[in-house]
Amino acid sequence: MPGRSRPKDAGDGLPYAYFDRWTARPGERLFLHVSSGTAFETSVVRIVQADAGPRGPGRRHEPQDWYGTAAHDARVQTVEPGSWAESGRLDMLAGAASIELEIVFRPSLIDGATAQFVAGLSSLTGGCAVAIALDARGWPELHLGSEGALRKLVPPGPGPLRAGRWYRARAALDIERSSAELSVLSATPAPGGDQRFDLSVALSNAELEHLAGNGAPDHLVLAAARHAGTGEAGAPLGSFNGKLEAPVVSGWREVTKTGRRHFRYAWRLGQGAHSSEIPDTSTEQVPLRLVNAPAAAVTGHSFDGTVLDFTKAPDHYDALAFHDDDLEDAGWSPTCALELPGSLRSGVYAVVVSNASGSRHVPFFVVPGPGQRRAKIAVLMASFTYLAYANEHVREEVGHFEGVPNVPSPQDLEMAEHREFGLSLYDHHRDGTGVCYSSTRRPVINFDPTYRFWLFDGPVHLGEDIYLIDWLERLGYEYDVLTDHELDAEGARALADYRVVITGSHPEYVSLSILDALEGHVHLGGRLMYLGGNGHYWVTSVDPRRPHLIEIRRGNSGGRTWESAPGEGYHSTTGEPGGLWRHRGRPPNRLLGVGFSAQGADARAPGYKKVLSDSSEDEWGFVFEGVADTGSIGELGLLLGGAAGNEVDRADVTRGTPSETVVLATSKGHSDAYQLAVEDILLGEPGQGGTEQPLVRADMVMVPYASGGRVFSVGAITWLGSLAYNNYDNDVARITRNVLDRFVAE
Repeated sequence: MPGRSRPKDAGDGLPYAYFDRWTARPGERLFLHVSSGTAFETSVVRIVQADAGPRGPGRRHEPQDWYGTAAHDARVQTVEPGSWAESGRLDMLAGAASIELEIVFRPSLIDGATAQFVAGLSSLTGGCAVAIALDARGWPELHLGSEGALRKLVPPGPGPLRAGRWYRARAALDIERSSAELSVLSATPAPGGDQRFDLSVALSNAELEHLAGNGAPDHLVLAAARHAGTGEAGAPLGSFNGKLEAPVVSGWREVTKTGRRHFRYAWRLGQGAHSSEIPDTSTEQVPLRLVNAPAAAVTGHSFDGTVLDFTKAPDHYDALAFHDDDLEDAGWSPTCALELPGSLRSGVYAVVVSNASGSRHVPFFVVPGPGQRRAKIAVLMASFTYLAYANEHVREEVGHFEGVPNVPSPQDLEMAEHREFGLSLYDHHRDGTGVCYSSTRRPVINFDPTYRFWLFDGPVHLGEDIYLIDWLERLGYEYDVLTDHELDAEGARALADYRVVITGSHPEYVSLSILDALEGHVHLGGRLMYLGGNGHYWVTSVDPRRPHLIEIRRGNSGGRTWESAPGEGYHSTTGEPGGLWRHRGRPPNRLLGVGFSAQGADARAPGYKKVLSDSSEDEWGFVFEGVADTGSIGELGLLLGGAAGNEVDRADVTRGTPSETVVLATSKGHSDAYQLAVEDILLGEPGQGGTEQPLVRADMVMVPYASGGRVFSVGAITWLGSLAYNNYDNDVARITRNVLDRFVAE
């Protein structure tokens, strides 16, 4: 376990904060957790518009009198990243004459700088009796005792251990014979032959006294060096990066002068796929508690590629993957509680946490409560997508796009400095593996409506979606706010009272429950307006026991920054296959009429050209009422310069677009900065850019249903940026209003 870290600027910088959850109802209570090195204040605002940029429509935050302003004393709260596991008290260790610890492990990172703790038997009173560790170079070590009594021993063997290989380790204490042993050997064949390390040493009288006193072992710790002393040069032992499997603690103790009682504790770590606690398979029944969500549903040393579903071959998946940068829950103490009034209107809100260095907005969503009157319009906030991008570090790796400078915002620079707050689903762990879990229970620096995205130099995700909120408010529409989290939990009943559901700019991450609810809505005559791009793309699940945690598995296709290892494409939380919804038979085209087509960025995203046929004009021409016939729609915008930018979707019957779909308009003039989606490229050949590939486009479509349901889709992330251009006085805003008015009135 890395040492407890504090925010680097905690003494004099901005405060950091998070809520226990992102979605609440009127009358409920939210807990705010804050760390600030100086005294600070909290207040609450309703977010109507967040873009304070020089070309934006102007920031509009409404103070909430029901909360007022509250003063708080300084309090710095620490962050402890790194996943690990710890058992309850192992009573049979008390007075044991012989103890053995066995484990199978696979290091995934040996960096030459950090020693790592693999497994150990520790004392709850503050000591580590025996531990298996790796030095910074990968040599196995036996640690005896802790703190001042620590002795480190390195067994002889054929070179250091290798990252990516499986090993079996056995550490033993024989109190009766005053000896200790460590053996480490290869668990799977390797090209260079097996490795084996063996060590046997005598215990000193001081060590025997330590093991019989405060240093007596009474619980098992995996992957985190709690009470385990220090590594090389006095530095704390780091958390283990890699996979652990099949920990066993066994031994015997004298019961009478002539008898012995043997004992055995054992855990199957693969059972951690559905819980944060793993039962003991022995008769002793002492569970292991998992901390910071080590990755489950991962392959073990027996995996041979014959079964890719972990639920069908548990013996092949009896492992957990630990990382020193995992973070499920920052674990901060609550600073204050927000008691939401029972009459509070649905909307996007934020607590403003301010100290002498400035302020930070911490958003939360208020959805309608039971019995409250519903509006006709529901705005579905893409909270799963916001969480997928939480604290993302992609900017630090990709450089810049053609004609678009990489301009980091203050929050981008903060994220680069504060990896201890956990990573996004676009990032890699320090060992190079992809991050598959993301949690709301931690500070999320870019989950801030004032955040300006380094690629857009403007709002993204939540900030861009608030353009839609502002537009609805300016035109006097009544609306409610829903979230992915609520829709996933409630399903179709969450949409039962709404005539129109409107999405934001990028609902990329959705669950099966969300897809079913939206499809049910339009099949029953409801209307859906999809005002974004690259929507309904990745299979996403919520842990049923930890609803603050979402999970993805990238699989082996789609636009991705990492891909799943062989055998690790299924979700640990639900057991379902991950990857693209397209490959699950639920392509976005099936519901939305369009699906992901291309991605890119340049200085000027194009607009759309109307392509509605004359034969369809009478039925669908209302979409373009009041729009000048200039040949281009949305050619100007606040984000990348136009409406059809960044990630765009097309209609394609071969990808599931219903044959009834009417194409209203299509984008023209994408540059080669826009490249065809990788899942559409079957052969590596040139000509996949916007100037040559006709599939690189955004289509605006209408999907009519026999039930009277309708789906209107625009197929581009930057549509809302053009909606807000020129204070919402433009052709994109006119089209959006035409459709919404018709949908509400029908």
